[in-house]
Amino acid sequence: MFNPEPPDDFNALSLSEAVAIYERLSPHKQRLDEEGQDALKAAIKRITPEQQFVVVTQDSQFGGIHERLFDAVHAPKRTEQLVARLGDPGTNKLAMAMAVQDEGGKWFPTAVVYTYWNDQPQLPDRIKPILKSPVIPLSDSPKVIVPYTISSNFPKAGETLIGNVHSYVYSHAPDAVLSTLSPLRAGNKGFASWLAEQGIVSLKIEGQELKDHAFDYLMPVQGANGGIFRSNDPVQSFHMAGMGALLAAIRPTNQDSRLDLELAHGVMANYVYPEDPEILRMNRERFVQEGILTVSPELAEQIPERYHDRVFVQPYQPAGRAVDFTPEDFTP
Repeated sequence: MFNPEPPDDFNALSLSEAVAIYERLSPHKQRLDEEGQDALKAAIKRITPEQQFVVVTQDSQFGGIHERLFDAVHAPKRTEQLVARLGDPGTNKLAMAMAVQDEGGKWFPTAVVYTYWNDQPQLPDRIKPILKSPVIPLSDSPKVIVPYTISSNFPKAGETLIGNVHSYVYSHAPDAVLSTLSPLRAGNKGFASWLAEQGIVSLKIEGQELKDHAFDYLMPVQGANGGIFRSNDPVQSFHMAGMGALLAAIRPTNQDSRLDLELAHGVMANYVYPEDPEILRMNRERFVQEGILTVSPELAEQIPERYHDRVFVQPYQPAGRAVDFTPEDFTP
């Protein structure tokens, strides 16, 4: 059995040594011998409590972090693209990260998320308007905050980051709604490969038929021998089973990404994070323990009848906080 505790003689690692060990060994963690596993465990144990939540901007005080960020995320590919994508906390774009700073002042990001702040009360249905919109000052209190391109290269750092993003967003924009726009895929697997496993290989699935299949894919699946429920989709698992978000909308017509069309038939989802941590906790428990999908009132109207007893409808927004779930044209 894999022992999560490193041996005592690794406890004196400096942060810079721990980061170097982690960066060298983590890409090969499935092939490490016992000594390598011990060294990797020691590095993780040393780094984990030192992680800080940082807001990263073009003029960030966290010197050198830009040079490391593009190694930790899959897009953009170049540092200059990353910097050009960011504004400052008073604009509609910035990045947030969990990171450690070693004894020499060098930053090592363990998880990164780009964040878009929309002045319009609309949940996004396409990613391209977010990516291509210019960095602009916020003219008023933001209505919808969209974390996108979430990436983590360290155990549990993604969960820690989104928990901090949740706290940051609702403390700085209490009238806003925190919503993702997530394709139904992760890596090279997703909705399309799941459909193929069900014997559905038609390239002409669209409309309500496509959305019905998406509900089949997104419903919690019980583990072996009556165990806890899980998700077919790793991204949904992170947001709903792991963090307690609700499924607010299914977007079946994303044409912005060739990979999303190929691996997810262009289907995306809005996962919305309620402000109350207790609601998040109950949503997690409902998903994992009972196999119940928490959905918005707007999405509940589209749920196939066969799943009516497996959804919980959550009107998440407080009085006066409203968003449009069915925008014809997302306004960046």
